Amino acid sequence: MRILQFSGVLIWFCFWLTAAQVSAQTTRLQGSWLSDGYGLLVELNPGELHLYELTAMSCIPSRTARVSDNATGAFNVVFASGNARIRITRTDDVNTLSMHTDGAASDIILHRVSRRPDACNRDLTNSPEGNYRIFWQTFAEQYPFFSLREVDWHAIDNRYRPQVTASTTPTELFRIFRQMIEPLRDTHTGVEAEAISEEFDGWRDDPNHLEDNDWKRLIGIIESKYVHGPLQPYCNGHVQFAMLGNAIGFLRVTTFYDYAQGGYANQLHCLQQSLDTVFGRGEKLEGLIIDMRRNNGGDDPLGIEIASRLTGRKYLAYTKAARRNTDLDLPIQLTEQQSTWVVPSERPGFEGRVALLIGPDTVSAGETFAMALMGREPHVMRIGLNTQGVFSDVLNRSLPNGWRFHLPNEIYFTSNGEAFDAAGVPPEVSVPFFTHLDQENGQDAALEKAIRWLAKSN
Repeated sequence: MRILQFSGVLIWFCFWLTAAQVSAQTTRLQGSWLSDGYGLLVELNPGELHLYELTAMSCIPSRTARVSDNATGAFNVVFASGNARIRITRTDDVNTLSMHTDGAASDIILHRVSRRPDACNRDLTNSPEGNYRIFWQTFAEQYPFFSLREVDWHAIDNRYRPQVTASTTPTELFRIFRQMIEPLRDTHTGVEAEAISEEFDGWRDDPNHLEDNDWKRLIGIIESKYVHGPLQPYCNGHVQFAMLGNAIGFLRVTTFYDYAQGGYANQLHCLQQSLDTVFGRGEKLEGLIIDMRRNNGGDDPLGIEIASRLTGRKYLAYTKAARRNTDLDLPIQLTEQQSTWVVPSERPGFEGRVALLIGPDTVSAGETFAMALMGREPHVMRIGLNTQGVFSDVLNRSLPNGWRFHLPNEIYFTSNGEAFDAAGVPPEVSVPFFTHLDQENGQDAALEKAIRWLAKSN
């Protein structure tokens, strides 16, 4: 009985101590913080985080998060907003914090400021002209690829700003926004106007792009001609595996999201268990083909998890930096580059020969995964066609009229400083796939090339 009473007191004391730690932490962090790049204001109050989207002329409330019940430590506090987790970490500098969102490959650096920006003390004007100004200004301050994409953003403004007046209808305004960003041909740009049931996402046209029905036919050919039985699905079907001939494994990944219900931790857990099954089957693998030709992107760290199963040594996957300066007419300046490393996993994996299939429908996190395998040894052979050419996390923004839009503001670099935005990650062996000839012959030319390369390597 005494032991039970003592245990109860101990549990109560620990709970009180944890609550006190949270209170002390959030009190020390309390105040206003500006991001390095990203155009964000973070206000930390006891137990709460408030996020605002900034331009030189606007300050729009974005998200409120509250301290997570059981996620705090001596140097960090975790805030929860729905399934999202935002970790605020102290640094050696009392006026600098690090902010990390689950699923991101890097942090956002925050600097303490004595007061809010002037734009946060002005009332927002919800008018066609006001919404246009914020839309144009956000791209002017955050988008780093105008020169690369050969688009003059000032010329875009000169053309479309006169078309926006107090009488511009929502439908007309949406059409103008679409016409402004369409020439960028950037998959990470887009506008959503739920109130008028309109949505647009950019895209780089490619003659080798395949539609849904094309992919269904191609997978049918793979299952009927190349693999031993149907592809085994994992993680809501987004991860698939089967064996080919000559002890070659075939791993297909179509997204890095929607693996499981809940937040990022559940997505990662599902992928880890699936990879444990795939690589722990007991069958001897002589080679592995990873098919990323249709991957819609998602969370970069999930790609790093796969890469960690394919190596016995730590190596640099890539570095990334965000656009820092807000003046459209100055050369682009970037934040300090942050490194992402591939660290060997202690869970089941494969360290032999790997071929990677890529193409124009390999997008975003599918592309950063391709970059993450460049430093791997033995060398991973890339076969297929150039990827889509978009790598940055998507910067989500709001307008006073309730519309949402998004754009990229980051650049990913290989270990030797190379970036592949717009052009995409190139293959080392160029092979068009599922051409008319492939369809007539019921074959997958890129897959066959990978099989021959692995067989020769062995």
